[in-house]
Amino acid sequence: MSRACVPKIVVITAIAALGALPQEAAETRRLTLTEAVHLAIAQNRVLKIARLKVIENEQKKAGQRASYYPAISNQSNALHFTDLQNIGIPAGGLGVVGGALIPSQGVTLPQGDKTIVSSGTMIAQPLTQLLRIHDANRIADAEVLVSRDDLKKAENQVALKVHSLYYGILIARLQKRAAEQQVAYAGEHLRESEDDVRNGSALRVAAIDSRAGLLESQQAVLTAEIQLSDMTTELNDLLGLPLDTRLELDTAVQASFEQRPQEEYVQTAWAENPEILAAENTVRKARAGVAAAKTAYIPDLTAYARHSYQNGVAFLVRNFGTFGFNLNWDVFDFGKRRATVREREAQLAQAEENLSRLKEAVAVEIERSYNKVTRTRSMVQVATQVVRLREESERLAQNQLTQGVILASDRRHASAGTYKAQADFLQANLGYLLAWAELEQAIGHTPGF
Repeated sequence: MSRACVPKIVVITAIAALGALPQEAAETRRLTLTEAVHLAIAQNRVLKIARLKVIENEQKKAGQRASYYPAISNQSNALHFTDLQNIGIPAGGLGVVGGALIPSQGVTLPQGDKTIVSSGTMIAQPLTQLLRIHDANRIADAEVLVSRDDLKKAENQVALKVHSLYYGILIARLQKRAAEQQVAYAGEHLRESEDDVRNGSALRVAAIDSRAGLLESQQAVLTAEIQLSDMTTELNDLLGLPLDTRLELDTAVQASFEQRPQEEYVQTAWAENPEILAAENTVRKARAGVAAAKTAYIPDLTAYARHSYQNGVAFLVRNFGTFGFNLNWDVFDFGKRRATVREREAQLAQAEENLSRLKEAVAVEIERSYNKVTRTRSMVQVATQVVRLREESERLAQNQLTQGVILASDRRHASAGTYKAQADFLQANLGYLLAWAELEQAIGHTPGF
């Protein structure tokens, strides 16, 4: 044996050994539609991020609310001067008393130490700034509400996506079974065609057509398997489960609903749809922004009291207090404040226009979903009749096969038709349920929650 073959043999042996190792079986999870919706809302990472965004804005609001109250601050300094200006008094500079000079000789009076330590603790209460602080709190409160509305919108979207994937998996499984029945029929038909060709009662083209039909049916099975695998993986990701989790979905889902007039759905949506509520809160935020921009014209007036300590400055006591008012006012800023006000007014106009747009868009969506519910309900009724006819056809085919009137392939064909009709019925029924879920989502309710 050559040396070049040794590594290949080792690799092949290692792969075979790995393949012989026991593989950990994927977890099987049994779920109803309601359980799937609850699980997705509890574990979906997008929703976790949205909840953290709500907490972030709540803490931001708490920080803005603290601005109403007095602030206590301390400022301390340690300074060293390279030189000081001293006061010099020459001899007799203060006069002569009894012939004696005062002072009797020149005196130098120091003006403090070269190293100075100072510390001041101040409590300050904003006064006119309270108007601006109030508007800032209104903005922060609106941001909290918007983030909560965004969370509700995301929950509704996730719930609707769960409905779509849940129904899609059920449909794909039944379509796969129908395709498998079609494969069985095509295989039986191919054997019969080959027997007819050998017996001389059929041409070769009949066997070729039968083989092509078999291959097409096998391709349909593979397509259904791929689609089923993709949707299962996507649903696992949406639910926050391991991607290889095997799902056993309950086919029993609610199929009866009380349909109200369309106008009631529109009014409910305008009152509860999270996207509309978020737009309304954005309008409130923009109005508070306009008011806050206008307060920039008001001088900042602050009342304060301060205790100070110093060590090193001559002619100044070490501990002393000060209190009073501080006024800060931008007299002229070349139109900056005016431009800010106009900018905020433009943002307010945008928010109001967006609110009107969303109300119209939701009304259109509700009308579309409402009509879809009506159409899909009619499709369910038609599909029900088709299933009954296909089942009757299969029953008659079984009787004819027993009597030897038809071939086994014809019986297989009837069974495949029944499975296909059942798949079409399930697809129509679940399409009807999905239309209801879309209508619930449009009015602001979480489907299946």
